[in-house]
Amino acid sequence: MTFFKKKAGKLSRQTAESFLATFTILLESGFSLQESLHVMLRSGQYDSSVIQSQISELSQGQRLAQAMKNVHLTPSEINQLYLAETHGNLVDTLRRMVDYQSLFNKQKQLLYKTILYPALLLLFVFSALFGMRSFLLPQLLASGMIDGHHWGIQLVEQAPIILLIGILISVVLLLLTQSVFSRKTAIAKAEFLSRIPLFGSVYRCWQTSFFALEWGKLFRQGLETNQIILCMKETNKATLIQELASVLEQTLVQGGKLTEQLEQYHFLTPEFALIVFQGEVKGRLGDELFVYSQLLSERVFQRVEKAIQWIQPVIFLFVALLIVGIYAAMFLPIYGNIQGVIE
Repeated sequence: MTFFKKKAGKLSRQTAESFLATFTILLESGFSLQESLHVMLRSGQYDSSVIQSQISELSQGQRLAQAMKNVHLTPSEINQLYLAETHGNLVDTLRRMVDYQSLFNKQKQLLYKTILYPALLLLFVFSALFGMRSFLLPQLLASGMIDGHHWGIQLVEQAPIILLIGILISVVLLLLTQSVFSRKTAIAKAEFLSRIPLFGSVYRCWQTSFFALEWGKLFRQGLETNQIILCMKETNKATLIQELASVLEQTLVQGGKLTEQLEQYHFLTPEFALIVFQGEVKGRLGDELFVYSQLLSERVFQRVEKAIQWIQPVIFLFVALLIVGIYAAMFLPIYGNIQGVIE
């Protein structure tokens, strides 16, 4: 008799991405959901308890989105799976998720490589600053070559304290922001993020691309606006798509217009509401939203790549200014004293 049942583990994010890619390939090859999971179970590549749990839940009639709870997926990805089972384009949705993860990881690696060398150079500069303060500066002060009251010397002496205070203030502000942010609704968070300079425009395009894609697929399947909103409302609680669906449902119940409500949100592009309005009139809303989603996705990745290209020059410029500032703070007093002796 079994008294203790082994609890299914949870795949790490990296393993989850590999799991999703393999699962997608099997589905594209013609395997069913259950067959794909059985193949992956026999391969022994992934945690068997996770796959067995998924097979069990699917056998009980659970949705795939529910069965994937032991896979490290984001709430947005879970919502995509839920909606994919509604509009029927599950394989296409999985392929898009896998391709997005691959592209995101490439850009993340590019960002790391871009930042690594400037970060090491910055670390070297700060190490040199501390070394000058600890070894060179005391000798210069003892020799009388420099005036300890000079602003440059004072700056070098106080630099570690200033840096430490700056780090502490940054940490406190970060914790306070995180605490306040966690109590906000998903819509309030999205509104805030969409208004951040530079980042906000990219975030707005990304969110609009997601909504346009999912709505486009649902409209293509012949669902009406009310049905789509109900589908969105059944997704994960406290997510942006679920909260937005609740607000839109209330708007329609009160006799309001969908497009006017969409125009109020800063995390959606102004063109999105216009496309919804024109698409409803023309009767091709699904196709128009799908095309618009593709255009926005390309725009997002182009902007991210351009931003990454600018990061390294900006950091190098900051490091150069820091080096010049350190040397000026240390050696201007020396040059001043030498000039005074000559005169």
